[in-house]
This record gives sequence, C-alpha cells and structure tokens, in this order.
Amino acid sequence: MTTQTASQNLIGKDTTQPNWLQSLGLFIVFFACGLVIFVFGSNYFEIFPTNKNLTYNVIVSAVFLIAALTLRINRNWNKYWQIAFAFFIASVVFPVTLVFSGWTDTVLRWFKETTISSQGTAIAKLSEMILVVVPILILTKVSGADLGSIYIKRGNLKMGLGFGAIVFFNFATSAFLFFAERFTSIDRLAAAVLWGMVFSFANSFMEELWLRGIFLRRFEPVLGVGGSVLLTSIVFGLMHGGAVYLMPAALPFMVANTFTLGLACGYLMMKSDSIWGAVLIHAAADFFLFIALLANT
Repeated sequence: MTTQTASQNLIGKDTTQPNWLQSLGLFIVFFACGLVIFVFGSNYFEIFPTNKNLTYNVIVSAVFLIAALTLRINRNWNKYWQIAFAFFIASVVFPVTLVFSGWTDTVLRWFKETTISSQGTAIAKLSEMILVVVPILILTKVSGADLGSIYIKRGNLKMGLGFGAIVFFNFATSAFLFFAERFTSIDRLAAAVLWGMVFSFANSFMEELWLRGIFLRRFEPVLGVGGSVLLTSIVFGLMHGGAVYLMPAALPFMVANTFTLGLACGYLMMKSDSIWGAVLIHAAADFFLFIALLANT
C-alpha cells in the first residue's frame, strides 16, 4: 500500500480531493483548533486566563471527543473523524500533565535532583515526555490506527537519519565552537553534553509526535503536503511564543526560528515517511539551546 493510499484510508473511503476554497476553509478551521489547544490551552506559559486551566482543558478535550464521535457516525462527514480525534489526542495531553503535575517533582526527589542542574533538567524532561507520549500512543491504538499512522515506523531510514545526522553534527559542533570555553570545568561541560543529549532527544521525540506526527498524515488528504506542513509549523512556532526562558524582545525570533524548524521537520517526516529524521533535526536545535543556556549561567 502506498503512503498516499494509506493516508486516504485513514480518513475514510471517500478519496475525492476538496477544491482550493474548501481546503482554505479547512486550513482556517484546523488552525483555530490548533490555537485552542496549543496556545490558549498551553501549560507552558500564563499569557491567557485559559493557560494552566484544568477546567478549560477538560472542556476542550470533551468537545473534540464529541466532535470526533459525531463525525464518525455521520455518513457525509465520516472522512473527517480521524482529524477531530487527532485534535482530541493532542488536547488530552494538557489535562493529563496538569493532573499529574506532581509526577516530575516526585521523580526528581527519587534522584535527589532539582531543575537547577543539567541532570535534573534532563530528568524532568524525560518524566514529561512519558506523560505526553503514553496517552498519545494509547489513544492512537484506541482509534484503530497503528503507530505507523503517526510515523513511528522505519520508513526511508537512510534518508531520514542521513539528513538528521548531518544537521545534528552541524549544530553540536557549533555549540562547542561558541560555548565550550564558557564552562568552568571539563566535568561541567561533559555533564552538559551528556544531559543535553538526554534532554534534547526526549523533548524532540515528544514534540515531533505531539505537534506533527499525529496530524500530518490526517491533514494531507485535505490540505496536501504543503498545507499540512505549513499549518503544523505555524502552530508549532506560536506555541513557542511564550518561552519563559527568553527575554520578551527575543520571542519574535523564537517564533520565527521554531516555525522554520517546523517546516524542515515536517517536510522530512513526510518525505521519509518516518519520525526519526525529524527527531534528529529537532534534537539538534534543542541541544544547541541547552548548551547555550547552561553556558550563560
């Protein structure tokens, strides 16, 4: 079965393509849904009253679940139910992480660490990844889709890992060129590298699965490859617009940086039919940022 056929089967038997006006309308609707979840419902910042708001997040998840189930039993709109369910899966992450907000602190206590250290920061990210990834995997299987539908598969591994490894090597060597001398000791630098690797791969896998993996194949039949990558990249960039570890003046550059990163990751994910190359590219950017931030503390 080809990738295109698999994509069409994911959202139903009707393989007719919408015209450009319908695609534009769906793009706007999906964009609004993305904002509702990843910007207004985000737990990563407190810009809007709905941020870190459990009631809001539970209501949003309930609405998307009802929409998905309604579309599934509707003969005319059945082909869109997997898209609505993908939004439901994405939205569930925020109430889950709010309910289990003490989980990360518990894990850190097990290791007698805090997020002040590079090791503690990486452990905290690993615990967060578990809270995000596990519900996504479970709900994907519940929907009847396999893990290949969210790009957890081999795909064109040579292409994905090839491009990803080149980008990671470039970013890693750049981090050493610019920041290695700022560390006060070899031990501190070695710890930053080790735990920076753990942090960057945990975060990149989590975000690539959450913001792109569960959406791209479902969007493609109605938005095309370009529209799917563009939409997920815009939402990905806006989600990082409230980064608390940067000064306000730097936030527009962060949005631009993550938007273009999203374009590269999304295109490679769809082209290689696998998540792994995108994870490497994303990890490269995270590793550079991790080393840069530690070097300035």
